[in-house]
Amino acid sequence: MSMPSKEMSKDSLRKEFGNDYKNYYSVKLFEQEGFTRKKCKICGKNFWSIEDRDICGEPAHKPYSFFKEKPNSISYSDFWRKFADFFKKNGHEVVDRYPVVSRWRQDLYFTIASIQDFQRIENGKMSFEYGANPLIVPQICLRFGDIANVGVTGRHFTSFMMAGQHAFNYPKEGYWRDRTIELNYKMLTEIVGVKKEDLIYHEDVWAMPDFSEFGPCLESFANGLELVNSVFTQFEYVNGQTRELEAKVVDVGWGFDARLLWFYTGYDSAFQAVFKKSIAKMANETGIDFDSELFGRFSRFAGGLNSDEVKNLKQEMQRILKETKISEKDYITKIKPIQAMYAVADHVRTLLFALSDGALPSNLGGGYNLRMILRRSLDFINEYTIKPDIDIIAELIAEEFKDINPELKDAIGLFRKVTEIEKEKYERTKENAKRSVEILLQKSNKIGIGELRTLYESNGVTPDLIEQIAEEKKVRVELPENYYADLIVGDLVKKEVDKGLDVKLPEKLESTKQLYYDFITESKAKVLFSDGKYVVLDKTPFYPEGGGQVADTGFIEDSEVVDAQKINGIIVHVLANAHAFKNGAIVDAKVDARRRGMIIAHHTATHLMSAAARQILGKHAWQEGAKKEPEKAHIDVAHYEKLSPDDVQNLEELVNGWIRNGIKVKSEEMNRGDAERQFGFAIYQGHGVPAKTMRIVTIRSLDGKFIDAQACGGLHAVGIEHAMGIVKIISTYKKQDGVDRIEYVAGEASLKRFRNEHNILVNATQQLNSEMPDINLKIEDMKENMKKMVKEAEKNSIVIADAIADAYKDADIVERELDMPSELLIKIANRIVEKNPNSVVVLRNNDKQVVCIAGSKSGKSAVTTLKALSKNFKGGGNERFAAGIIG
Repeated sequence: MSMPSKEMSKDSLRKEFGNDYKNYYSVKLFEQEGFTRKKCKICGKNFWSIEDRDICGEPAHKPYSFFKEKPNSISYSDFWRKFADFFKKNGHEVVDRYPVVSRWRQDLYFTIASIQDFQRIENGKMSFEYGANPLIVPQICLRFGDIANVGVTGRHFTSFMMAGQHAFNYPKEGYWRDRTIELNYKMLTEIVGVKKEDLIYHEDVWAMPDFSEFGPCLESFANGLELVNSVFTQFEYVNGQTRELEAKVVDVGWGFDARLLWFYTGYDSAFQAVFKKSIAKMANETGIDFDSELFGRFSRFAGGLNSDEVKNLKQEMQRILKETKISEKDYITKIKPIQAMYAVADHVRTLLFALSDGALPSNLGGGYNLRMILRRSLDFINEYTIKPDIDIIAELIAEEFKDINPELKDAIGLFRKVTEIEKEKYERTKENAKRSVEILLQKSNKIGIGELRTLYESNGVTPDLIEQIAEEKKVRVELPENYYADLIVGDLVKKEVDKGLDVKLPEKLESTKQLYYDFITESKAKVLFSDGKYVVLDKTPFYPEGGGQVADTGFIEDSEVVDAQKINGIIVHVLANAHAFKNGAIVDAKVDARRRGMIIAHHTATHLMSAAARQILGKHAWQEGAKKEPEKAHIDVAHYEKLSPDDVQNLEELVNGWIRNGIKVKSEEMNRGDAERQFGFAIYQGHGVPAKTMRIVTIRSLDGKFIDAQACGGLHAVGIEHAMGIVKIISTYKKQDGVDRIEYVAGEASLKRFRNEHNILVNATQQLNSEMPDINLKIEDMKENMKKMVKEAEKNSIVIADAIADAYKDADIVERELDMPSELLIKIANRIVEKNPNSVVVLRNNDKQVVCIAGSKSGKSAVTTLKALSKNFKGGGNERFAAGIIG
């Protein structure tokens, strides 16, 4: 097939594949079992079924019809075993789940599909890394685009298992469409219990966002529920041309929670099937009847409330309430509390998985979405008095999933700490938040998405809290449809703009031979390109900036090199001043070896500090950034609170203990798959790109005990571990929400730092006329004297304030300029109005600072008085007190 990019769309592909459906959708099983092709009279989709029907079975077209009067009772883990056993018997290997935080995909925050486990992107091209073929994986996925649907439709979750069934490298290995649908049919009819007459297969298309890879897919439906999507990745689009992939991929994402398990059990909601024990406990303590006939009646139509598909949710809700003969009052008082309880259970599980795999709630990136669902849970708990406490709910869920996800129990301690801190933050913002919402509602009962985003990002106000406040105020509020989809941070990580050089390189320039990995600091090289400040050599000892490590500096002949950058394998040297080197000339390239040694010590110290942070702070303390310079280095680690003095001391002691007892640093090229299997995804701490072959830096103790391993292209203390010296933390602070910065020195830089600080201390002892051991006592004496002086000054200011106030106590309006600090102006004004409550006092000083205090009986407003006094007033206040600056 061939199609220009400007015409490439899912609709156009669907049409093209549909026109040739025998090649793209028809399978042997359809012919064997009597499935025939039809078109839906409502949406126009093509589908296959045994029964003669004219609608495709989408939830929006028909209510759910798989609920059972007496649901099948089976645990989550037991049903997974049934699923896994089926595929093991059919030649598939079961592999462990991957983390929900997508460390191996630099373009995504979270794992959103099981196929993502095996995808690696190198130089913009997709490849696959897998240890078995074919395989299945119980992958937990996190998706936040459907938050508003969670608890409502009965089938939307923010975290769920996508039981991935994958076969790679067809036709050389694996299998293709016929075998995929054969297994699909057997699983659904023999294990899940779908009647073949109820089974419907939709024709559809799957594609990467940029259509770099795409193919046909068959979606399986039964009784109003989509059960699974079988994707056949068959084509790629490269350089304006569509071509068939040499290694095709079968990507079947079995929706385990809200598809298979729900259908098999037949409960009114997937939440009852997934969180069976936890929900029962929550409902019992809260006093909610979640198993009522009323909720069952509503649930059959709940699939039609998908905010992604319904244009007007309110109209659809009214239609469903009318159809089910449920009053609006019953919906609000009896059904909404159940929906909220389900949402809380889902959100808590999502947070447990995220925390377990190293993500934290914050205002940045994927953490933004985690904070949003945590605050949404707290709002629901508060509004509907859901019990037990959120920490206990987390324990219930961890206990329920311990057989299949034991790691959730290990995350309970971290969950308690994080939710305690997050609750405190949220409570602090709530009062201001309520005032902001009340002001908005006074202006209009319609709040737009821009205002919603501002309220959340500035005040932490969730849409659910807005509705809660409106209900308390008895105000009807209108929010945008599907507001959470507009508020959440998308799946894709925002790319940083590369540091560019103002130079145009010749097209056929060869890649630069890298000498720096052999610790060469001086060599002869041939000039391949020279333009002003920019020089390219055939080989170089200069390390180019990368991975947070600054570039080497030094000289090419007599020209100073101040920077080096790597562009598509070519290392460009940046000179301090323009110099015209002749192409082909042989030159001496010499790196500042001492400076490089200082950088090397800091880079290895950064790896040690990263490993120590994960041991001391917790495995959530992933590296979020780093910089290695000659004079100092820093690492940014994910953490939920500011580092304490004990944290700092423990980090220092652990790092220096490793160095003191002896470390062995090793750097080697490794196959990506081997490195991931041996060391796990912690190798991507430094956000290294997962190339097919990677440089892995490992640090072990002299007796071989593992300390750290990372994919890293930087320079390290291989064979010169003794140069590490002492690592000293010089400062820590909150870089941003959820991220702590640790600054430190190592090697020669630490010795230099100690000398400078010692000199400062010696100078201080001389200035204080003290000996070094007594300096603390001297400082304490000075502090006591300072306190006495402050108290004396305070007494004097009261005397001054009283004296001035007596002079103006009979005046109702006082406006004066006094050459005094603003704190004293406030005291004077207060004294005047205490003596005369009818007065209004305006005082200013030479620094243009102004204060106004209105007496309790003056009938005047302080802030209005200052605004009337000058149009250039900048400040604020209230009826009683105002202050600011008059320009």
